[in-house]
Amino acid sequence: MTNKITAAIEFSFKGQTLKPSVKLDLDAVMKQHGTIPPLHSLLATLHNIDSYSYEYEMLEAEDIIFSDPGGVAEQFFNNSKFDQTGFEKYWHESNVLDKLNQIIKTQLDIDDIHQHPALKNVLLAAYEFGKKA
Repeated sequence: MTNKITAAIEFSFKGQTLKPSVKLDLDAVMKQHGTIPPLHSLLATLHNIDSYSYEYEMLEAEDIIFSDPGGVAEQFFNNSKFDQTGFEKYWHESNVLDKLNQIIKTQLDIDDIHQHPALKNVLLAAYEFGKKA
C-alpha cells in the first residue's frame, strides 16, 4: 500500500478564504528528497503564491492540516496532525531493513527481523555507524 497524505492550509487573503492543498505520495517524495520538503513553500509553489508576497505571509502563518492518510502514514496521523519526523525515521529504517533483508535471511536465517527488536536495533546502529565512518 502506498504511503500517502493530504496537506492543506486554510487562510484568508483579500476577503477570500483560500485552501491550497496537495496529495502527497510519501514514498515518492522520500525517494526523491530523502525527507519531506517544507510544506508551506511547496503549497505556495504549487498554487502560484509568490514567496515575497503578503499572501505567502498569510499562508505561512497558518498550521498545516493533514487528512486522508494511507499506508503506514496512518500510524503517524492523529487529529489533523502528522508526525513527520516519526514517519521519516520509520521510512528510513524500513528502507534500510529492506536492503539488509537478504543478508539477514542468508546469514542469520531470520525471516522477520521485527521479531528480534534488539538485533534490529544493533543492525540499524551499525548501518548508521558505517554511513558516518
